[in-house]
Amino acid sequence: MSGIAGIIEKKDNKKERDVNILLDKISHRGDRRAVHDVPGGMVGMNSNYDFNTRINGHTILMDGRIYNLDDLMIKYNIHSDISPMSDPEKISILLGEKGTDIFKELNGSFALVILDRLGDVFLARDMIGRKPLYYSNDNGILMFASEVKSLIGITDNIMEFPPGSYMVNLKEPKIINSIETGNYSIMQDHDPGVLEDRLEHHLLRSMDARIVDKNIDLGVWLSGGLDSSVVAALLKEFSDRVYTYSVGYEDSPDMIAARKVAKYLGTDHTEYRLDADELFANIPNTIYHLESFDAPLVRSTLGNMIVSRISASSDVVFSGEGGDELFAGYDYFLELDSSKVIQEELVNAINALHNTALQRVDRTANAYSVNVRLPLLDENLLNFVLQIPPRDKVRKDKGTGKYILRKIAARYLPEDIAWRSKDKFWEGSGIQDTIEKKVDSIISDKEFLETSQEGPLIRNKEEAYYYNIFKDHFSDINIDNFLSFTKDFN
Repeated sequence: MSGIAGIIEKKDNKKERDVNILLDKISHRGDRRAVHDVPGGMVGMNSNYDFNTRINGHTILMDGRIYNLDDLMIKYNIHSDISPMSDPEKISILLGEKGTDIFKELNGSFALVILDRLGDVFLARDMIGRKPLYYSNDNGILMFASEVKSLIGITDNIMEFPPGSYMVNLKEPKIINSIETGNYSIMQDHDPGVLEDRLEHHLLRSMDARIVDKNIDLGVWLSGGLDSSVVAALLKEFSDRVYTYSVGYEDSPDMIAARKVAKYLGTDHTEYRLDADELFANIPNTIYHLESFDAPLVRSTLGNMIVSRISASSDVVFSGEGGDELFAGYDYFLELDSSKVIQEELVNAINALHNTALQRVDRTANAYSVNVRLPLLDENLLNFVLQIPPRDKVRKDKGTGKYILRKIAARYLPEDIAWRSKDKFWEGSGIQDTIEKKVDSIISDKEFLETSQEGPLIRNKEEAYYYNIFKDHFSDINIDNFLSFTKDFN
């Protein structure tokens, strides 16, 4: 949990600017701060952890974690007199030894900014885009920040830094890692039982990589759906005491399922029962943190904000985000007949995560200083799952997606949970009906028509209501550079 920001001017008439203004707007991302003068400007970082941003002549700012630094040090036979070494120290050494080629090999969840001894500036972001980074590159001035709100009022040309990319100084970002259908060879003539065992092994390894200390409080955002239930069950393999957190209306389908999973696994379970008035009152704050008015995203974020707040007491919280995208969990996958098309849609869904669902997870977690982990989006797991034949995920004969993940779930969970049909969070929790009824009484047909003609895509009254709140905070900027919309919207 960190927030990074900087303003660097590469002109002869260099002028230092106060980066504290940017960091103040994202102070919720960390209560410890370091700010440094650098050639041409200032950079800084907020964090909830003790950190050192000055390493071996480098200034290193990082939000997130890189999981394979030790492996890379061994791979390149790099030794150091420093013991023990921090992650920034390892990054500094690896960059010094291998140059920008090292960015392609970093495996983790990160947004990274490095300034070297020569004053060169490097920006990099992980392949999936689990950690956010935004930037502006105008008239020889580079500005960057973890959230859009930092740059509002300073520049109107805010762009999302693309996932799987790095950038040097004022040059355009360069893609170094991408998720494309051609990158993955589909397995042929495999044994189903062996494939399931291999998937289970990858899932457990992904969990293990994210549990640095088993003596801390480990939690799970437990929606009652398959993905979060599997994560909770796997986490119990590593710790006898697991905390689970659920949000929804009294006896909604998700709450009933989550309650059953928690009881079956023996977790320390917390439920938060939604109140319609409270939910609606939270919309403005939710949109400000989320930085979007995409209606399906706002709906799911409303509950996510609350589950973040009630889970803040856990040291690390796990989320099942990414399961629908990796394992074909959405209903529209059942309408596809071609394995090739299913694979293409899986890749498209994964590539859309960075400024939709992952934006929600990042903003809600950081709003309440929750250290969230996403084991289903581990890169090694992703690389394996995208080689699994689509027919092992989408079974039209059984009317289900996520088939192979359900087979694993059945090893750990009750059958009715493992094979439970998927509901969208706002349906299963009961949020959708509450919002639609409220909004319909607030936004008239005339106001909806006027709002929908302002320019951006406004698909119904609910989205018009969200947009009116959004533009109070994020006006006079080109939203097309950083905002996208969920396609599957009712």
